[in-house]
Amino acid sequence: MKPTVSLPRRLSWFGIMAIAALISLGPVIWTLSTSLKSQIETQQFPPTLIPSDIRPSNYSQLFSSAEFMAAASTSAIVTIAVTVLVLLIAFPCAYGLVRLRAFGSRILLLLVALAQTVPAIVFLIPIYWMASNVGLYDTQTILVVVYTGLLVPFSTLILAAFLRGIPIEAEEAALVDGCSHFGVLRRIVLPMSRPALATAALFTALYSWNEFLVAAVLGGDRARPLTVYISHFVTQKTIEWGPMCAAVSVVLLPVLIAVIALQRHLVTGLTMGAVKG
Repeated sequence: MKPTVSLPRRLSWFGIMAIAALISLGPVIWTLSTSLKSQIETQQFPPTLIPSDIRPSNYSQLFSSAEFMAAASTSAIVTIAVTVLVLLIAFPCAYGLVRLRAFGSRILLLLVALAQTVPAIVFLIPIYWMASNVGLYDTQTILVVVYTGLLVPFSTLILAAFLRGIPIEAEEAALVDGCSHFGVLRRIVLPMSRPALATAALFTALYSWNEFLVAAVLGGDRARPLTVYISHFVTQKTIEWGPMCAAVSVVLLPVLIAVIALQRHLVTGLTMGAVKG
C-alpha cells in the first residue's frame, strides 16, 4: 500500500517546483523578450518584460548576415563531427574496460576519471602553439580534435557506468549459442546501451555547441562558432542587446529541442549505472 501524501505537503512541493522552474526559465524568457526590443527600449529604466515595439528585424538581420550563417555552419559541423567521433571512441573504450577485465583496467578507468578533472585552459597554450606550427589554427579540424579529446573521458565514464548495469549473462548466453564477440556487441550490447549512448551524445553535443573558451583561442574569422560570434555584439562603445539576444535565442533553440526529445533516454542513462553499478 502506497503512503498517502497530505494536500498541504503536495501544495508546498508544487510551490517549490514552480519557484525553481521560474528561476530557471527567467533568464530564457528575458532573453526572448529582449530579442524583440529596439536598442532604445533595451536600455530604458524600469525595464519592460513585454516589448512595446516588437522588432523581428533583429532576427532578419541575423539570417541575412553571411558571418552569422558561416558561424552557424561551423557550429553544426563541429558538433556533429565531435559527437560521432566521441561515441566511436568512447564506447569501445568503456566496453573494453568493463567487460574484458584486462590487467590494469581499473587503473586505466581511474586515469580516465582524473583526465576529466583537468580544465581545458591548461592545454590551450601548447595546443595553440602546435596548431599554429602545423597550419591548423583557425580551422574546424583543430576544434573537432580538441573537443573530441576533452569529451572522450567523460563519455567513457558514462558508458562504463551503464555497461556495468547490463547483465553479463545475456552476453554469455549469446556466445554459447554461437554468436561471435562482434555479434554480441552489435545485437545485444548496442541495443541495450541506447539510453547511455543518447546521454553521452547529448552531453557531447551540448558541450560542443556551447563551448566558448577553446573556440575563442583556436578559432578566428574562418572557424568562428556561434558562441564566439555572439561576443562580437559587445563593442567598446555599446552593446547591441537586441541582435545579441536574438542570436542567443537561436543558439538555445537546438539545445531545447535536443533535451526535450532525449529526456527519457537522458534520465535512464544517468540513473541506471548509479543504481546497478
